[in-house]
Amino acid sequence: MKKYQAGNRVTGVINNITDLGIFVTLPNRHSGLVHHSDFGNNWARERRQYQVGQKVRVVVVHVNRGRFNLSIARVNDPDLVDHDNQFSDTKPAEFDQVLNKVSRDAKKEIDELKKVLNKN
Repeated sequence: MKKYQAGNRVTGVINNITDLGIFVTLPNRHSGLVHHSDFGNNWARERRQYQVGQKVRVVVVHVNRGRFNLSIARVNDPDLVDHDNQFSDTKPAEFDQVLNKVSRDAKKEIDELKKVLNKN
């Protein structure tokens, strides 16, 4: 079972929208709340943009006794490091090197798949 920690970016499904905020079901049947304060003073207007059943990208802000505090507004916040993301701990100076390696690995995989397809 997946253990979530602060900084994890996750796609979940909205299961309820209340005055308190948006309740989101995460993979592995976990759920959390995007509190209305995440939307500032615009909650009354913003809540109309969301629907039950809609997929939404959230970030885990805090986990306390199995309760997940989530945010939509902070999904791109660089201060919340996602340790599941292979690029999160990469220093800017190393990024070109990592990107080149990923590109080489992808090209190699594509070439292998082409060989398999050409055999058939």
